Amino acid sequence: MSSTKQQAVIGAAIALFAQRGLAGTTMEAVATKAKVSKRTLYKYYSNKEQLFDGVVDLLIERIRPLQDNPFCMQTPIKEQLQKLADVALRLTQDKDYLTLSRIILIESLRSKKRAAMLDERFKHCEQGIKEWFEEAHSKGALKDIAPDTAAVVFFGGLKELAFWEQLIAWKPPVDKAKLDALVELSSKMFVQPPLK
Repeated sequence: MSSTKQQAVIGAAIALFAQRGLAGTTMEAVATKAKVSKRTLYKYYSNKEQLFDGVVDLLIERIRPLQDNPFCMQTPIKEQLQKLADVALRLTQDKDYLTLSRIILIESLRSKKRAAMLDERFKHCEQGIKEWFEEAHSKGALKDIAPDTAAVVFFGGLKELAFWEQLIAWKPPVDKAKLDALVELSSKMFVQPPLK
């Protein structure tokens, strides 16, 4: 399948999964919406589960930038927290990311087996943020707070402020002032003040 056809298939699958759910979407409907033959579709995706896996892969790829933020002793902590927050915020401003997240959430609620599979697929997606806090802690840059707890509080605050309401309540993206306030609070909560 050419990349153009594959993009059309994945785009069609996303639109139909978002509208009808996995159970209500047929391979025939995907082929029709993507304007490819059923034979072409089945050549690369033998069933809806494989197609759904392709959608999951796309979401994981969008989350990947959260992994690429190593701790740096030479850069002020507040600046690094701002960068982590900005990366997460960019995701919540991406309509495709929110659509994909809604599909994944709904399908997780419909099937315990699928929820377990998705949990396995996504459990490493936030690892970059955890590693940042672990490294900052090991270098003495954080207050005496367990780094895994600090990571959960920081990222949980981001998700509460800039993800869940956008995902579930269809609210507009959070403004930068609120994000900056979260970063400021996090800096005060976690960051070791410089020695005098």
